Amino acid sequence: MFKLIKKRNNKKGFTLAELLIVVAIIAVLVAISIPIFTSQLEKSRDAVTLSNIRAAYAEAQTAYLTESSDGTDVVYTAAANGKNATVEVKGVVSKGTQEGLNNLDQLPFGDKVKTWTAKDSLGGTAKSWKLTFTYDANGAITEVKAE
Repeated sequence: MFKLIKKRNNKKGFTLAELLIVVAIIAVLVAISIPIFTSQLEKSRDAVTLSNIRAAYAEAQTAYLTESSDGTDVVYTAAANGKNATVEVKGVVSKGTQEGLNNLDQLPFGDKVKTWTAKDSLGGTAKSWKLTFTYDANGAITEVKAE
């Protein structure tokens, strides 16, 4: 009699179609996540810029209250009448976008600012700025310039 020999089918591994489907699914997920990641990155840069401006404000307040400069990045200058003063804070880095800087009005000095020079050029590529805070006789900020 003949012996029936069963051929063993090796079914180990994935077919080409299965692999292509997995690759396609991964490509779709990556395509969806890239714009989300990019927008979150922009938001974080905007937050860094606002944080740096807040830190500059804190340095300016300290210099105004102590009537002193640190000699490098913060320069306090009293006016001739001794009541008005300006404080320059150098090295304020901005990395944010134009849209993100619309929140400048929410800063602690936002309601006291008469002009914000160079606001339109603060966003975009990373730059270092000099912020000049002008104080009146009552200690209120009357003007902020970004140069």
